[in-house]
Amino acid sequence: MAKRVMALTILTLTIASYLAYGVPEHRLLEQARRESPDRFRYALENGANIDITPDSKTFYILWLPKNAMTGEPPPIIATIHGHASWAFDEFYLWHKEAAERGYGVLAIQWWLGEGERYQDYLMPHEIYRIIDQVLEREGVGAESVLFHGFSRGSANCYAVTALDRTKGRGYFTLTVANAGKPSAGFPPNAEIEDGVFGPKPFGGTHWVTFAGGKDPNPDRDGIEGMREAASWIRRYGGIVDLAIEDKNADHGGFHKDPKNMRAALDIFQKRLESAHN
Repeated sequence: MAKRVMALTILTLTIASYLAYGVPEHRLLEQARRESPDRFRYALENGANIDITPDSKTFYILWLPKNAMTGEPPPIIATIHGHASWAFDEFYLWHKEAAERGYGVLAIQWWLGEGERYQDYLMPHEIYRIIDQVLEREGVGAESVLFHGFSRGSANCYAVTALDRTKGRGYFTLTVANAGKPSAGFPPNAEIEDGVFGPKPFGGTHWVTFAGGKDPNPDRDGIEGMREAASWIRRYGGIVDLAIEDKNADHGGFHKDPKNMRAALDIFQKRLESAHN
């Protein structure tokens, strides 16, 4: 009985500490707190702002360097997580490298907490709407964003990038497709192939792809799959600045080895300098 009372007391204190940070109430946030408590806490302790999307469907995390509060908005890393995961994972994985370079991080919770169907995730136009709403509010300009998708997020980054290039504000100066090729059966990718976004929807876009040699699904997410992805990007007008093939890496190898992240961020920095000088 005493142990149970202690456990309940600790849980109450933990929830109270989250409320002290001004975290809004939302079903998905509570689920994330339960399932990823360490990374949830990491975001709060490092000054991330957590907010609910205007449609109340999900949430996002926005972190900006302290020196960005009074000056020009910093470059932003906008990121979507992999299968059945949490935005807190992506914030945790990107934060230190972003902080070192003075970049902000926008991590979107695009899985809705249960289910495996693509309908259990936000669609690309919904992802882009959140990016647009947040970045417009923050005054972020064109060609100032690295857009990253991991695994299932990577499989969706192609349509999100096409939206930004053809129908959006042109925020993205680099897209990082991390271990996930475009699925032919996914309706937004079929729209790209059918010309809905025009004949060259990736015209002027720049890309980094990542693949691990020990990925358990090499034809989809590994080296063979991401070589197909690079060819597909080029077919529709995109430029692959760097194809990272880490033969010793598994599915999550992009973030596990800092040299992979830094190689992509070096390309991002070059793209920023090219776009804004």
